[in-house]
Amino acid sequence: MSLSKELLSWYDLNRRELPWRGTRDPYRIWLSEIMLQQTRVETVERYYQRFLERYPTVQALARAPEDDVLKLWEGLGYYSRARNLHAAARRVAEELGGAFPDSASGLRSLPGVGPYAANAIASIAYGEPVPALDGNQARVLSRILAHDAPLRSPFDLCAPAAEWIDRRRPGDYNQALMDLGASVCTPKKPRCGECPLAARCRARESGDPESFPRKQPPTAKRVESLTVVLVRCGQGVLVRKRPPHGLLAGLYAFPLIDGHPPLQALPQLLEEEGFRGVRPVQELPRAQHVFTHLVWQMKGALVDADEAPAGWIAVTDPDQVALPSALRRYREIAAELLRP
Repeated sequence: MSLSKELLSWYDLNRRELPWRGTRDPYRIWLSEIMLQQTRVETVERYYQRFLERYPTVQALARAPEDDVLKLWEGLGYYSRARNLHAAARRVAEELGGAFPDSASGLRSLPGVGPYAANAIASIAYGEPVPALDGNQARVLSRILAHDAPLRSPFDLCAPAAEWIDRRRPGDYNQALMDLGASVCTPKKPRCGECPLAARCRARESGDPESFPRKQPPTAKRVESLTVVLVRCGQGVLVRKRPPHGLLAGLYAFPLIDGHPPLQALPQLLEEEGFRGVRPVQELPRAQHVFTHLVWQMKGALVDADEAPAGWIAVTDPDQVALPSALRRYREIAAELLRP
């Protein structure tokens, strides 16, 4: 029996029941694949259902204000995905007549759809025999092959993946490889005794399957020090929408000041930015947030102000706007300060 047939036989008996499975609707498949990027399945299940309730079609998503989409996305992180999701929905609805491209190459023209997502959507929705390689699939294949070189990208294994893919059930094959990596061929303590491909696995034969895939040397994250300032003004705290490009683009944020200046220095720094009548109140707890390439080490401060420069708005409930998860600790503090 071929590798793909062994894998599909196992999948038919052991597949995970997930809300985006059992459909060929490219909108639903695309939505799930974008959400699943760098996010756990259990988390995506909750958000996926909420998105479909609010935006059941690509046209409904395209019509939504971007701020509403970002707010609904809040907590999933990597907010560029939400902005690209909205931009892609608008392109499909307004330029493509509501129909998604029906090939991997066509899908890659949509904002936020890279090679993995394009191949996954094309194989599941349209039956195109293209491999969809993410970390789970690459781990399985690297162990079967005992691939000895560090993987720069899962698509380093594109050649064997394309050779082994089942031409009649490419979508199921890709999902089977993902499920096997998620539930059996796990990063630590793989359950080789339960694996349908164990007899083919060279890493298992080596006696050290956990050492595959070989790892790239770690890259040190850049560390930045910031002070997050909660500015009380009128009946609320001040937030401003960040620029449309760069880190946390399009989200709202409290004033952020480079470094950790003392509390008494904040009025002058803020007044240089156009705030008026700034008075220090107290320091707030420290917090840390780790991005993919960056660590924010944050110190908090509370001040009062009489006036804010243009662009800043006072919110009486921080949940009214899409604030990044990086600032969750200070959003919670702001909500407590504003509670009647």
